[in-house]
Amino acid sequence: MDPISIIIGLVVLAGIITVIVKGREDKEASTVTTPVKKAKAPVKEAKKDAIEPASNASPRVQALKSKDAVKASAAPVAQKVPTKTALLKLTKSAIEESARAFDIELDKRATKEKMVDTYLKTARAQAKAQRK
Repeated sequence: MDPISIIIGLVVLAGIITVIVKGREDKEASTVTTPVKKAKAPVKEAKKDAIEPASNASPRVQALKSKDAVKASAAPVAQKVPTKTALLKLTKSAIEESARAFDIELDKRATKEKMVDTYLKTARAQAKAQRK
């Protein structure tokens, strides 16, 4: 072997040893640090006097809080009209099925854009009429 290849080998070996030693020092430095503990906020006691007894509440509030209150008697919830982008992602047959939920008949022979426009226009008009 010629002396140049020996020198190159020694330089490479010294570089590898340096990388290993620096890696160990970095690991030791990161494990030495201790995590900072967060202080806990003091827990406040709830005042028992702040809660009003149910007997002081109005009859309407008592009726709403009672177990006899029926949720089915609430006002009917209107269906949400889908957005134009959501409808354009659907197939023509899926748009027609969705329109039937609003009692809207669409022509499948029309383009998808025209079907969506008709659907939205009619559904919004129906929703507006229901609000009146």
